[in-house]
Amino acid sequence: MPPPAADLRRRFNVGLALAVVGLGALALFLALPLEGTSLHPLIIDFQGRLLDAIYLLAPFALVGALGAGVGLAELTSAFNEYPREAVASRWGQYLVGLNALAAVGAYLVARLYAPAGVDQMVLILGVGVGFPTLIRTKFTLARQFGGSGQPDLNIDVGWLYEQFQRLCKDQIDIELMAYRRRFVDRLLIRFTSVQELYQTAQYTLNARATLTPEQQTARLEELKQAVDPKVPPELARLNLGLLILELGGVAYIDLLAQARARAQADDSRGGGDTPLPDAVIKRLADLPLAQLKQAALANLKTPEEKARVESLAEPVPGLPEVTQRASIARYLVDRLGADSASRLEE
Repeated sequence: MPPPAADLRRRFNVGLALAVVGLGALALFLALPLEGTSLHPLIIDFQGRLLDAIYLLAPFALVGALGAGVGLAELTSAFNEYPREAVASRWGQYLVGLNALAAVGAYLVARLYAPAGVDQMVLILGVGVGFPTLIRTKFTLARQFGGSGQPDLNIDVGWLYEQFQRLCKDQIDIELMAYRRRFVDRLLIRFTSVQELYQTAQYTLNARATLTPEQQTARLEELKQAVDPKVPPELARLNLGLLILELGGVAYIDLLAQARARAQADDSRGGGDTPLPDAVIKRLADLPLAQLKQAALANLKTPEEKARVESLAEPVPGLPEVTQRASIARYLVDRLGADSASRLEE
């Protein structure tokens, strides 16, 4: 029995693959010249009738595709972090389908009442582009003068569509909540501390190449707020997991969880003789900052290394102490190695 939050990516990809295969087979059948061959006359007649039906229905299909494209654009703009999942959700398909059906209905009406001889392509483009704009438009017939506070005389054509659009978006968001939580929980099972999640989120943010400086600043502020000392640890872990999911995506969560699972399995098979660097960092970061700083200064050799530790231990406004401890712990493991750094806890 599938889990309540089904993998929307997988469902969407399977449907897309079947559609592509079906359209390819249909196009190949229609493109082959069957007249004059030894095939049964019924097959040749079926191909001719199918071509006639396509010529008849192609304008409706083109208009429907334009309407569906508008619906897809609305979904991807509203759920830019999870566009594929939003389109694959049930209410996302309702929204796309409504736009397509409404455009087809408008084209049918326009075709019935259009003047004879009008160019069909002009009619298709006019309805496919103009109708979605029309149903989202609010017309002002007259404006009030004199500042009396009376409302303008308006005709809100898109009110009904806006209500349906809001319903669809709310239902999609609710459906994606279970989807997001499932992957966040998978990440939290493998990353048990706030320090680990904070470092992973910081790396994920730095690794993103398409974020603008403004977006990076906003995300960094979210990251700092997530590890605020006033936030309960469990809530901080959930917020960090959600931030990592939004920044890296589902495939990235899969990669992190699988890599951590393999590392934990290797550590278990090895009997724990060689400690894992992440495990050592986690234990060192739990030490008080003063104790960790003293141990680092006592075991590092060069003045540059000691100066680096002094710099990492300096209080920074807005930077939680847990982040400073984690940075010093990682620096110690990088410089001394996991085995030697693990002895500093003693």
